[in-house]
Amino acid sequence: MMNFMWGQTSLGTITLILYAAAEGFAFAHLRTDKESCGKATSGLLLVGFLIHWCALYAGARAAHSVPYHDLPASMSFFAWVVVLSYGILVLRHRESSTGPFLIPIALLFLAASLLAHPSGQAIMMKNPKFSGPLFAFHVTMAIVGYAALSISFVLAQLYLIQNQQIRRRKLGLLFSRLPALDVLSRLHRTSVAIGVCALTVAAVLGLIWAKINWGTFWDLKVLFTFLIIALYLFTLFPRWIGWGGKKIALLSVTGFMFVLFSYTIVNLFISHGHSFR
Repeated sequence: MMNFMWGQTSLGTITLILYAAAEGFAFAHLRTDKESCGKATSGLLLVGFLIHWCALYAGARAAHSVPYHDLPASMSFFAWVVVLSYGILVLRHRESSTGPFLIPIALLFLAASLLAHPSGQAIMMKNPKFSGPLFAFHVTMAIVGYAALSISFVLAQLYLIQNQQIRRRKLGLLFSRLPALDVLSRLHRTSVAIGVCALTVAAVLGLIWAKINWGTFWDLKVLFTFLIIALYLFTLFPRWIGWGGKKIALLSVTGFMFVLFSYTIVNLFISHGHSFR
């Protein structure tokens, strides 16, 4: 098992270096608009993404469990899904100028994961109660949802920055390199749609799994999850509240505060069924 964990740590470190290099080229691409920098960013992210998958697989083999058996492993998987989500956005909208602002999310979570478990000593072995395809799919979809909403948070902030530059008529380099407001709005909508769909599927599967294994649907995590879904639905259907543009971006930023609270405080200190401890 230790050989697997040392391998996971080494692969994770290599991945972190590749993601950091990709961020450097992404920033250079933003400044210079050189095609070579854009290709280097994509190549480094793809290689890092594949090596990251190998690291997650090594961790899952060592724990005989899913690759998100505890909070650090969950953060590593979260980082991997962020890169996957960013890749989907690029393929869907053919827009990569947001990379310098989205890649740091993966860097932050992967670095935190490696610092928390530098050599895997705290690995948890598989608990038969928390196993099976239903449970695995439930947690996977939840992390996919959180990752997509994290990206929507950054996109909402970029929208607010662009909007402010236009209002103040200070159109510098950042304005010329970032997508137009309508493009940022479409990117944001796509990421929110992915996040809401993934969280909804995760919630439904979680309720089924909880009823089978706990005999009840109730857990405070469920309340926070449906609150987050409801809040983000307003950003997808702004006509419900008559808002648009800046107000929707601010609502998305507010929603992400609930996401962070649910992912950390609720899991660590409030919910017993969803605790990482």
